[in-house]
Amino acid sequence: MPNSGAERGVRVTYCAGWKYKNSVCLLANAGAVNYVAPVRRMAGDGESPDDVEGGHVAASPLRLVALAPGVAVAYAGDADLAEQLLDFLREQHSPAASPRELLTRLTIELGPFDAGREVALLLASSSPEGEAELLHWTTSDGLDASTSDFHQIGAPTPHHAALTPELRGALAAGDMTTDRLLPILTAVVQAHGEHVVAKGLQVGELIFGLRTEQGAIAWQDDTHVVLYEPEFAFSTHVSVRARDNAIAAHSAFTNEVSVFAPAARAPAHAQRLDAWRRAVHAARDPDRFRHWVFISAGEKVVTLVIRNELERESRFVRVAGINQGKFDLSLSPELTALLLRPLHNRDQGPVPLHLSVRED
Repeated sequence: MPNSGAERGVRVTYCAGWKYKNSVCLLANAGAVNYVAPVRRMAGDGESPDDVEGGHVAASPLRLVALAPGVAVAYAGDADLAEQLLDFLREQHSPAASPRELLTRLTIELGPFDAGREVALLLASSSPEGEAELLHWTTSDGLDASTSDFHQIGAPTPHHAALTPELRGALAAGDMTTDRLLPILTAVVQAHGEHVVAKGLQVGELIFGLRTEQGAIAWQDDTHVVLYEPEFAFSTHVSVRARDNAIAAHSAFTNEVSVFAPAARAPAHAQRLDAWRRAVHAARDPDRFRHWVFISAGEKVVTLVIRNELERESRFVRVAGINQGKFDLSLSPELTALLLRPLHNRDQGPVPLHLSVRED
């Protein structure tokens, strides 16, 4: 997504793919930024007439697209050309066509491409037999011949670029299970992104993702992302759900819900998505979320709490008093100590990171 000006709230696209064991994770940012000038709320390319008090919110298209069972794509660059490329992949995909063959045909049959309309794709696939593949393709160079298990496209920040070797080492050392990998990846990348809510704006940038394994796609489970300052002088959260290959994010800062959908789907499904957004807004239940992610707004302290039994109360965190976006967090002494824990590895690498994971 081109950065055409901060005054219009345009976000820079960032996507990443990670092949790990027999699965592949894709994650991307989605931005919703408070506008000063009156505009209509947007979800992908569709519109709904709902205003936000004190301004209006624009939601960027979701750049994660499920193409077929076990196959998903993340894209960056020219949105119109990307839609043409995705249409080709949808139409030409079949069980007999391998992902590499599809991307090779994409170059041959639709190229050459305009140098001024660059697009990059990350294609993640898995088979019922347990095979998994991550492929990187661009309009300028075609299919990447390398067999790297990690790729970034769009406009990675210096923090994201420096984060890669440190995070890869930590995950390799920990022998992470594949179902736990996705929330850890999104949490750590979110922690190293730009939190516009901490700068006094209405809403900010969200990192979310999906995983393909054994021939099926699974979006990240319902997640609360809590951003807090030292000693909890200020905190806010965003609650995120993925349904029907779209994402709904409720900001506690504004008490508003933004829906992020693939651009091609939004016009045809605008009314259904808006109805779903209203239903999510009206039926929030913080005890039904699988993941809680706590991110220190100052130092890079990231804490992930995984709820394994949603039918019982959490040992670590409870929410009370949600009303018009306001909420109270009740934290256990153990969790509080983790959240306020000072960094001990500040000098170990270019990106300081302290990650804790707790099963609940």
